[in-house]
Amino acid sequence: MQTVTTDYAAEHLEELIERVRHGEAIALSKDGRPVARLVHIEDDSDQEVPAAEVEEAFYGD
Repeated sequence: MQTVTTDYAAEHLEELIERVRHGEAIALSKDGRPVARLVHIEDDSDQEVPAAEVEEAFYGD
């Protein structure tokens, strides 16, 4: 799995998404520490995510 910085990811998001769509997993790091992972997801359009979960993911506790 390749690791890229969050700054790189912000500038190259379209490219990274294309790579993930083709099965690659990509780790994101900030200040030298891993913070997230981009991975392909199967079609989960039937799943609903509660608004509280979305808010927490974007805004924290």
